[in-house]
Amino acid sequence: MIKTDLHFHSYYSDGIYSPKELVKKLKEKKFQKVALTDHNTIDGVDEFLILTKKAGLKAIAGVEIYTDYQGRSFHLLGYDFNLSDKNLSFSLKELQRQRIPRIKKAIKILQMDGWKLNEKEVFNTISSYQGLIHLAGPFQKNPQNWKRIKKDFNWFPGKIIPITEIIAKYFVGKDGHLICSETTLPFIQAIKLIKKAGGWTVLAHPGQHLSWRDDGLIVEFKKMGLDGLEAISSHHSWSEMEHWQKVAKENDLEITIGSDFHGDVPKEWGFKVRSQWEY
Repeated sequence: MIKTDLHFHSYYSDGIYSPKELVKKLKEKKFQKVALTDHNTIDGVDEFLILTKKAGLKAIAGVEIYTDYQGRSFHLLGYDFNLSDKNLSFSLKELQRQRIPRIKKAIKILQMDGWKLNEKEVFNTISSYQGLIHLAGPFQKNPQNWKRIKKDFNWFPGKIIPITEIIAKYFVGKDGHLICSETTLPFIQAIKLIKKAGGWTVLAHPGQHLSWRDDGLIVEFKKMGLDGLEAISSHHSWSEMEHWQKVAKENDLEITIGSDFHGDVPKEWGFKVRSQWEY
């Protein structure tokens, strides 16, 4: 059996580790086939491919593109494409460019609510596509903010306040949507971009966005050019993994495996499982 993970992130999007650190960890955990799939960027892929080759790992180019279809959000994984494809690079750079004013707007919303946060802190990162973690990090670290957070959460010595709960509490607007939505491409456009770049496409963690009632959507996606489903995912329960493998086989789609690893959860968060790789 070839130990495989075709879905994880580096600090070029919202992951914690550099490509070099990821390769070291992949080697230690004895992975053999891998793909770096940062959100809306391929800036770290060339570096990653060079490092994996030196480490004796089999790697392919990867990306995770935020997409939309009929008012719903889906994550599309692209694999084994030409990194030099101009249309793909241009489209991803445009998504990154569109993200910046959304981050700035979110900062202003938080500032208006009395929180201490500035653009310099948020954008002080190597990331090409800033995620919510780039807002939440400096947001939580500010002493005045932390004092207010502890009061809101009725904190006491030893109590853990995960950053995920902070995001859920403070980064959701009155309309129920995040104050900083992701920049997306139409689903079919994203598929065409990857295909024209010589790659193949996979729907990431379908169980996170769909239920068994949505199986008909997979038929539609296949007609658009979808090649596979990430049926084996840390986002899925055992029954969901079984279901999405079944759907993939029924529709003659590839079955892939991906952890969606972003980094090890800090020990102080108190979670028994600190990494998707521990499952």
